[in-house]
Amino acid sequence: MNFQKVLEEIKARLDIVEVISEYIDLKRTGQNYRSLCPFHSEKTPSFFVSPSKQIFHCFGCGKGGDIVSFIMEYEKVSFSEAVSILAKKAEVEFKPLKESLSSAYKETLYKIYEEASYFFMEELKKSNKAKKYLKDRGIEDKTIEFFQLGYAPEEKDALYKYLKSRGFDDKTIKASGVVTSTGEDFFRDRVTIPIHDVSGKIIGFGGRLIQSVSQLPKYINSPDTPIFKKGESLFGIFQAKSHIKEKKYVIVVEGYMDVILSHQFGFKNTVAPLGTSVTEDQLKKLKKFTNKILLIFDGDEAGILAAQRVISSLFKVGFIVKIVLLPKNEDPASLLKKFGEKRLKSYISNAISPVELFVELGKDSSTENIHNFLLALSFLKDPIYRDELIKRISEKTGINEVALREKLKQFILNRKVKEIKNLKKEPFIPAEEETLIGILLSFPEKAREIIIKVNVEDFEAPIIRNIYSKILEIMKENIFSPSSLLNILNEEEKSFISKIIIKTEIEHKEINQIIQDCVKKLYVRNIDRKIKEAAKVGDEKILNELMKKRKEFLKLTNE
Repeated sequence: MNFQKVLEEIKARLDIVEVISEYIDLKRTGQNYRSLCPFHSEKTPSFFVSPSKQIFHCFGCGKGGDIVSFIMEYEKVSFSEAVSILAKKAEVEFKPLKESLSSAYKETLYKIYEEASYFFMEELKKSNKAKKYLKDRGIEDKTIEFFQLGYAPEEKDALYKYLKSRGFDDKTIKASGVVTSTGEDFFRDRVTIPIHDVSGKIIGFGGRLIQSVSQLPKYINSPDTPIFKKGESLFGIFQAKSHIKEKKYVIVVEGYMDVILSHQFGFKNTVAPLGTSVTEDQLKKLKKFTNKILLIFDGDEAGILAAQRVISSLFKVGFIVKIVLLPKNEDPASLLKKFGEKRLKSYISNAISPVELFVELGKDSSTENIHNFLLALSFLKDPIYRDELIKRISEKTGINEVALREKLKQFILNRKVKEIKNLKKEPFIPAEEETLIGILLSFPEKAREIIIKVNVEDFEAPIIRNIYSKILEIMKENIFSPSSLLNILNEEEKSFISKIIIKTEIEHKEINQIIQDCVKKLYVRNIDRKIKEAAKVGDEKILNELMKKRKEFLKLTNE
């Protein structure tokens, strides 16, 4: 099978706007679409998608390319895996001659988790004690079905035997984490809770012990694998994503049962980290759906400290934050079971801001709390939200706003100095070179006209030389198109040309004049370089010839 033809067929069947819209919200703006970038934190949308050119580019972080590039970056998969994902969407047959071992291995893990989930659900139907446990927790049958809850029997190798019977090899079963290295089932005598990725694939499990045993933890999670990282995954994200978009905010709770009961009682935009405090990686995933977050914690000292610790990360990623602190020894699950959704709604309606969290509820001295809050606030880039919080802390503490802003400026300045030191200087690209490539990409029908007049060595910028060389290679055998070029570029080159394509705004009637001007600049610049070289070595004959050539060219082009 011709690999390039497969890519062309996929791109012909799939629209980049429709594909990317499955992951983030896009809004039309003129000829393009835009959104907050899913690859970095930002307040103002700088992520653009061009339906006419079938490319995307973020002017904030610089990432760009075609649908393959987007899937690779968003799903964190290889080129081959990204093509496989898109081939399925486009219903195009794609069987790489040499499928990577990592890709095949991941697919096997997905299948193991799928089979394990089916096994656990079937076992739950047989277990009265597991069904009683879920009923006692207030979980209804429809919720059990919705979250695909199951039960791992007490038998030490029931799942292991089942997976062997389904044809999976011993080594992969044990590596998946559902079975230990000795062949014993990992989640024995526990209610099992599948963990899904954003697309709905099962990537791991949580397990809740039914009967309290002092030496065993109540909850356990699958170990990390190539498709599951506890610090990057969120429980409930697949079930909640559409509701988060609809509600325009996300509720973050602490545990599995909190998420499950919250969904059952109508709080369907709820997710939870997996047994740890929420991480920046998890927050970046949530930021793809909303920039508003509501944290729900236990109102004891540990809950307050946990909430305070995560504020810096929330500000850094760019969230607008509210916090709900529940009564001591209560969590969303227990509150909903005892009192129903009205009680939780009342707590949510009285959510506090990060200012109250630090100033009124902080454990340390007043000065230290304010210092810690300002340090966290220095990560926040949204000037309006930052200003609102400064005014609020001034009102709460009586400290002059000017003093608070001066201290905040110190923290921000220190951070900017560090950021500047770490900045990579972008290579200089001559305007005429960027313009000429932009015309080639936006008006490919002009390609023949340009390549007759311009050679690869006429370009100074290495990245443009490489791209132009690849355009020439395509044109030896085929008609040039941006799509055919994208298929053979590396990710840096894709990002570069996606920016140029979206930036290029040229009227069709102006093209010929602009091409002429760019070609003229390239020619004069290159002949001037040769004149300098001839003068340096003192070759008067070549120098005179070049000067004459330059004069004749300018006379001809100015006529």
